[in-house]
Amino acid sequence: MTDSTHNRIGGGVFFAPVIQGRTVHLTLPDRRDPVLAGLPRQSSAFVGRETELDRIHAALNPASGDGAAGTVVVSGLAGMGKTELVLQAAHRALREPDWFPGGVLFADLHGHDKRGKGSVKRALTTLLRSIGVPAEHIPPSTDERAAVYRSALATLAAAGRRVLVVLDDVPAGDGVRHLLPGDKDTATLMSSRDTHGDLEALAMTLRQLPAAESGQLLTVAVHAALPGDHRTGKESDETRQLATLCGGLPLALRIIASLLVDIPGRPLSDLRKAMADAHSRLAALSRDERAVTAAFELSYRRLGKKQAQLFRLLCLSPGPDFSTECAAQLYGESIENTTRLLQDLARRNLVESQEPYGRWKQHSLVRLYSNERLRSSGDEWGTGLMRLFVHLHKTATDAVDILLLPEALRSSAKSRFSAPATAMHWLEAERQTLVAAVLWSHRVKDHPVCLALSIPTAQFLREAHYVEEASWTLKAGIRSSRKLRDRLYEASLLSAMGIVLRDMRKLRKSVRAHSKAVRICQDLKNRDALASALNNLGLSLHEQRRFDEAVAAHTEAEALYRRTGSLWAAAQALSNTGETLAAAGRPDDAARALRKALKIFQKQGDLRGYAQTLGSLAKVTRDKGEAEKAVDLHKQALDLNDGLLFPHERATELANFGASLALSDDFGAALAALREALATFRHMKDRRGEAMALGNMAMARQRQEKWRKAVALHTVATEAFLDSNDDHGLALELTSLARSLLMQGRNTEALKNFDLAARLYDSVSDIRSADETRVIAEQVRKRHAVVSRSVRHRA
Repeated sequence: MTDSTHNRIGGGVFFAPVIQGRTVHLTLPDRRDPVLAGLPRQSSAFVGRETELDRIHAALNPASGDGAAGTVVVSGLAGMGKTELVLQAAHRALREPDWFPGGVLFADLHGHDKRGKGSVKRALTTLLRSIGVPAEHIPPSTDERAAVYRSALATLAAAGRRVLVVLDDVPAGDGVRHLLPGDKDTATLMSSRDTHGDLEALAMTLRQLPAAESGQLLTVAVHAALPGDHRTGKESDETRQLATLCGGLPLALRIIASLLVDIPGRPLSDLRKAMADAHSRLAALSRDERAVTAAFELSYRRLGKKQAQLFRLLCLSPGPDFSTECAAQLYGESIENTTRLLQDLARRNLVESQEPYGRWKQHSLVRLYSNERLRSSGDEWGTGLMRLFVHLHKTATDAVDILLLPEALRSSAKSRFSAPATAMHWLEAERQTLVAAVLWSHRVKDHPVCLALSIPTAQFLREAHYVEEASWTLKAGIRSSRKLRDRLYEASLLSAMGIVLRDMRKLRKSVRAHSKAVRICQDLKNRDALASALNNLGLSLHEQRRFDEAVAAHTEAEALYRRTGSLWAAAQALSNTGETLAAAGRPDDAARALRKALKIFQKQGDLRGYAQTLGSLAKVTRDKGEAEKAVDLHKQALDLNDGLLFPHERATELANFGASLALSDDFGAALAALREALATFRHMKDRRGEAMALGNMAMARQRQEKWRKAVALHTVATEAFLDSNDDHGLALELTSLARSLLMQGRNTEALKNFDLAARLYDSVSDIRSADETRVIAEQVRKRHAVVSRSVRHRA
């Protein structure tokens, strides 16, 4: 037993005080030095991060892996809760018996301290003193101190006194290697704003807390100081909004909690109002010397000149994330140079790499800080922003042309997109950026930019069935066109708005928008524009079941297109005519119109138009009782459209294909197609499409005589039709539901549904269907009455 430290040095010839010998032996005291239990206190207000804690715990477990000690690097943005997570994990590991009998060494390296207090050399001094090495025995150079430090840790481990080393706020650079143990038994846990991807350690990057955990942290932090305080529960909506405004950043949430604790009577709504304005939000997130801005400032000060310049410009990106290409447009440098700078910022956690690789994101509060730095820097940023908007307009126009126009009608300029699929991928990736660019340019009254961007953006959104975003885009574009007194573009955008309103089932507003567009085109005497407006008007008249008027509009559009030589557009009008004739109960006329359209699309080289029209012809063929022929046509349409269809278009074709397959009694294939369609409609939150797919699935179950499943599916479909404001679709579904209920002997329920369906048919002027439904209902009543009398008589 010993209670003091003795050194015995052997090997070599010594003529002066020994600085380093060949062999160093340390005999350590049996007691644990109190400093080795000097880990800072963990917070009682800690929420979430269970997955991260479990991963760290597993890495520190001496029994895990190959027996080698774990090194864990926890990195993340300033204020993301790295230090607290490390402390929680360290305290948890120290409670495990026999994991770290030697205790813990803790050092705060102040890696981002503006006073420059931190250095590896100073940290080594602190750690060596904590171990018990006298000051006079600590060598002067960093390398020598590191050698003694590693030797001491190895000796402790060999003596059965394994130590956990915790290093907080470690700066970037290779200096940290001096602080890493050299033996395989001593574990290290470190936090840093930099990723330190070269350390061969378990790397963990902390991101913002989810919304629920953010609100919970705010509540727990307030309750820790004021146990009886119930403001976060009583003002739950305000709590959620505050958590959102804090962007899930633990530092911001803890500052908010402190401000609430300071004044127990302060409502959360008051704090939320102080933070609502983006320009003052960072100022509101401060208390004494603790501030989000100050934390970000320490990271910003360590950036190089080019890194800092790009960091400031990134706040100009209009969308929630951005591509490397868009960042390069803002910065005015090559993609290669911009990529290197973005990677530098990502290593410092000032931007986040997104999936797929090549997209990036700034935390919401970092973006506000970036904007503050830009405004105070004097940088010229207008040129970069305009360069970005020109890039977005040019590329979006190119992508939309590739998707929507046959090759003969596209611009003569070489496209950057090799195929429709690549164009679709770009548009989907930049969708939110395009919408945000339109809305931003309108908000700052840059009407030429707003109008230019709104046209290709709205075309894509409309075709892809992003109806809400399309509506926002078109409203901004229409207002800007009016400010610029550009009536032709106003008419084009009004016509597009009519289509979107139709898809939103706002049919009266849709017809009004189309009618305005038609009047403007008539005033301008522009035949092409008038033809387009009439063709689109016909689509909405069709949905209102004003079939004769719809056919007239499509027919007039076709004639105008032919006069101007736009045969491709004339084929579109013909195809629409065919669909309307089919809905009006004229299948033979419909088939003739659709076949004419097919011939034109084929001559024009428009595979997408050809495939869509094939699908329409398949529906007509099915309704004529030729289900097997319809299936073949659907297959051709789907095969031709591979890679050409928007997801929503493909889902619609699959739903119709499934219905034809069911009528052919191929139930397995039918249900597979309908399930795929249903998944797409649900993903896109299209309740009407969902109702159609569910209704077709129910009809397949009817043909299988699986009445219980049919009733269940019809019931869900009616709810979806009700949500989508499609009264005629709802009436059809109620009729089908009533038929399935009859087969289960549920006559009373069936009659209620027949009656409701008949009233709905009346409301949409489908008198024939209303009369047919009432006849069926009356037959059911009579049969039900006979059965009832028979039952009473036997009784």
